Amino acid sequence: MMKILGCALIFALVFKTESMSIDTAIKNANENSMAYDLVSSESSRIVRKEYDILMTLDEYIEEEKERMEEKMGKRKKRKAIRDTRRRWPSNTIPYEIAASTFSSSALNEINAALNEWRTQTCLTFPQRNGEAAAIRFQNGDGCSSFVGRTGSVQPISLANGCRVRRIITHEIGHAVGYWHEQSRPDRGGFVQIIEDNIAPGLQFNFEELPTSQVNTFDVPYDYLSVMHYGARAFSVNNGITVRTIDQSFQNRIGNAPGLSFRDIKLANLMYNCAGSCPAQNCPGEGFVGKDCRCKCPTGDPNNPVQNCQGTPVATTTSAPSMSTTPPTTTPTTPSVTECGDMNRFCGFWAQFGFCSRSRYMMMNCKQSCNKCNAARVCEDMGNSCSWLRDNGLCDNRFLRNYMENSCAATCGFCEAGQLLDANGQSGASKVGSATLLFALPLVMLIIIGM
Repeated sequence: MMKILGCALIFALVFKTESMSIDTAIKNANENSMAYDLVSSESSRIVRKEYDILMTLDEYIEEEKERMEEKMGKRKKRKAIRDTRRRWPSNTIPYEIAASTFSSSALNEINAALNEWRTQTCLTFPQRNGEAAAIRFQNGDGCSSFVGRTGSVQPISLANGCRVRRIITHEIGHAVGYWHEQSRPDRGGFVQIIEDNIAPGLQFNFEELPTSQVNTFDVPYDYLSVMHYGARAFSVNNGITVRTIDQSFQNRIGNAPGLSFRDIKLANLMYNCAGSCPAQNCPGEGFVGKDCRCKCPTGDPNNPVQNCQGTPVATTTSAPSMSTTPPTTTPTTPSVTECGDMNRFCGFWAQFGFCSRSRYMMMNCKQSCNKCNAARVCEDMGNSCSWLRDNGLCDNRFLRNYMENSCAATCGFCEAGQLLDANGQSGASKVGSATLLFALPLVMLIIIGM
């Protein structure tokens, strides 16, 4: 009986994950306060942004420096990582899977994601045989991956909520060298970021990448990319945070079932899959595939590529090209809840005292934590503020925006104060260290949420 119940619960979890936008599924797998913090590991100086992108703190500071210099006009403007040293030589990405970690169904999903990349591109994924550089599928705190090749065995972390093909395809995309679509330097013509619906301490997740780090290979912005987040990523009030200029794509972003036509095209160009093919001009958006035949879009997100028939293939699912002037529509601002719970487990966690210990709860469970009418004076939104201060980063000019928004109390950017809840009761403005919100077994949480 317990075995049957366990299978039913796993099926329910997978079904729910499949019906979520990619960012929501990743967020739900990151159910702890560290999921929203910039610093993922103090000991190894690893940071995490946009839910699932890992990089070293030094790389993040350099990215901020390049972004600032670009805004000041000190760098010439030029989805895929631009640094060719981060691409995989010989188009080969060795992989290994952590032993005794994944169920047979999860292993099937991993293999399906790998096969999607193998089939649609010239990338190969042999099992690791002593290579120094490889990807390693493992359990972890949520879903996460580095962007491009790091030169060592780099993790692709897949917590329980991440073990479905489209999420794994997304994480492999990062390792291949893809950033998130909504972070492209040219996004302004295609999406608007609604900052009013994002907590100040989380706005660093929506910074445009500097063009010095991105090479689009002239592949147009793609609303249908498996690397695109949904409309409400990092929303603290259920309002839209990513508004599409073309409103017909508003409810479609973040819901890709797998690689889109433009995702596939980008990988083929990035890794020169047609390098040995004779030169030819393909119709429309077509490109030369690894079999030396022109590939065109089908308009079917589940089967996005077909051999071209000599003329451009019409499709209603392609996003506007970068050379197309976006429509001048003015979407109405959706009505949003001023205060509420952003997670179905908020009430349950509140009963166990997490309101006073977790910054995640303070931001996303205001109703259950009785903070709807709180008057915020000064607080830290980051869990590693003391560590950042001790490393001399409060005054780092390239991190100033993050430190002011996330470490105001620790860095002395305001006078430390308290939060007053709706009943006038005081609560700590600086809560304790990162607290895992999945304090009880995952199965119990699934039962509570169903």
